Order: sequence, then C-alpha cells, then structure tokens
Amino acid sequence: MLEPISIFGGLNSEMDLPKVVSPKALANPVKSSEAPLRHLAGGEEKRRSQRVLLRVRAKVHVALKGVPKTFDVTTLSVNAHGALIVIDQNFPIDTRLVLEHCGTREKVACRVVRSPRETREGFHTAIEFDTPAPDFWRIAFPAPDWSAGDS
Repeated sequence: MLEPISIFGGLNSEMDLPKVVSPKALANPVKSSEAPLRHLAGGEEKRRSQRVLLRVRAKVHVALKGVPKTFDVTTLSVNAHGALIVIDQNFPIDTRLVLEHCGTREKVACRVVRSPRETREGFHTAIEFDTPAPDFWRIAFPAPDWSAGDS
C-alpha cells in the first residue's frame, strides 16, 4: 500500500485542510471537464494543460471599490494555467486578482475566467494566471500527451 506524502511540510494543523496526497494520486491526475479546451483539426478538443485535483491553501488579494481586501481560499484543482478555487465572495468574470500560495508566499497575477458556481462551501471560481506558471504549485504535472489509458 502506498503511504501518503506531505506536499507542504509544516502547514498542517487542526484548522487546516489536509495537505496530504498519495503518490498514486499525483501519478494519476483527474482531468476536469471544466478545463479550457483547444479545438483541433477534425473537431477534436485538447486541454492546454493537465488538471490535478489538489487542495492547497492560498490567499486572494483584490481591490474592492479601491480598498485592498484579502480572502482565504482553497484550491479544488490546479494546472499550469490557473486553478479552480473555493472562495466566500462572488467575483464577476475578468475580475483581476493576485493569488498567494500559503506554502511558499509566492504571488501570481490572475483573473476570473468563468461565472462562479455557488455551493455550500463557497463560490467555485475558475482563475487563470496572466502567464502560465507550472512551477507555482510545486508539483510535477503529467506530460502533455498523457492520458488515463497510459496508466
């Protein structure tokens, strides 16, 4: 049996979400139907980058009516181009944000790319980095040609 490994050592506490992911889960990411798609010849569609289901604590910094605000968020899925986050505030499409990774304190500029979906836990909000940042999440993403049939 595979033992879980900690992605970000020292961040766990009773109040934090688990930061433990099994090596098998990292080796077999789940593709989300919400990932941005590129249309290829013949009508075939391909995602720009693989999505990985991964919960990471982060902060969102935004100016609301000119007043800086910070919100605690958690990712549901991540990729080299952004993430799907849970946040307790509803932001319209194209809202400019700065996402801060709580484990590394690294920040990246991004924007809301789809209308958030309200759930019991908060608004599921898709964000896209201004420029791809595959190293932001500190994980190794699958090769671009990877598919579930390869495992």
